[in-house]
Amino acid sequence: MKHQAETVLTAIGILLFGVLFAGSILLYGNVEGSPKTLELVQSFMEDENIVEFSEQQIITYIGYLFIYLAVISFTWIILGSAAIYLLKKETRGKSAGVLLIGIAILGTLSTIGLGIFGGMIYLIAGIMVITRSASASKHT
Repeated sequence: MKHQAETVLTAIGILLFGVLFAGSILLYGNVEGSPKTLELVQSFMEDENIVEFSEQQIITYIGYLFIYLAVISFTWIILGSAAIYLLKKETRGKSAGVLLIGIAILGTLSTIGLGIFGGMIYLIAGIMVITRSASASKHT
């Protein structure tokens, strides 16, 4: 099997983005109707002297943030799966490496830094794929 280490690393990255996805879904489900969330938001608003927004508006924005994180992390899971598919094809190693590096950078930035561990794993796998592809093309 040609890119076994890179495939395993990419699968680990998929799992890490999967944890972010699942956490976002769980937190979204718990933020809307929770009295603890309302109490926390009220305390935050008093501490920061926020008067422009209501408590419910801030809770809604937090819910939107969790939806955003779920959607964007699911996107990086799908693209990571596409990179594994490309790794399985013998001639598409370099494109899989470029895809993984792109996912690593965009995944970390778009998840507001929360996807840094999955992004680092994708980056390592992408660099390994590209270096292995470059050394294989030199030897042939």
